[in-house]
Order: sequence, then structure tokens, then C-alpha cells
Amino acid sequence: MSEGFRNIQWGDRVYPITRSLIEDGRKNLILRGGTQSIDIDCPVRLLHAMYDKEVPYSTPFRLADAIKGRDVTIMIIKGGEHMLARDEDVKKMHSAVEEVLENAWEYDLTSPMSG
Repeated sequence: MSEGFRNIQWGDRVYPITRSLIEDGRKNLILRGGTQSIDIDCPVRLLHAMYDKEVPYSTPFRLADAIKGRDVTIMIIKGGEHMLARDEDVKKMHSAVEEVLENAWEYDLTSPMSG
């Protein structure tokens, strides 16, 4: 990377990877902190493609272990690839977001301000 960047071919596109991107990434290696090192305590849904060539499917398990919150679900999508771009993959992502939203709202129906 003597020129400050390197072009990386991924699929049919070329992406410039700069030295500053790599250096910034080294400052944000969140999985190095170990168990319960990520201070997140809200519902988390991790969807990962089983056939992802860029990121091993063990990564969401490591991430779930590092998250402090207990409401963490991992979904491994068989047949999916890194982008999770198939219609069925997008539907699974949509369902995961809906699940979190449906369970996030609590209403106190005894309160006059509850609507």
C-alpha cells in the first residue's frame, strides 16, 4: 500500500481500500474485548449467510457473546451469500426488524396518557 490505497476486486466492482480506512478499522476492533465487552442492552438480531465468503459464519456467535444484553438472536441463512440480496433474505431481514419493533413498545393502558 505504498501509494496509500489498493483497489480490491469484489464481484464485478472495484473498491479502493485506503490506508486511513485500515488504520481507522484497527481502532475499532470490537470483538477483541471478550465476553460481554460491548455495552448494548437492547434487542439485537444478527442475520448471517452460511456461504458468506468474506465473513465466517462463526462471527455472529462471537459478536453475540460480546454483547452484554440477553435478547440476542442469531439467524444463519442457508444458501445466502455475503450481500443477503435474494428476495427471501430481504424478507428475513424485514421480519427481524418487525420482531424487534413489535416487542419494543410497551403500553401502560391504565394511564390516561397511553393513547
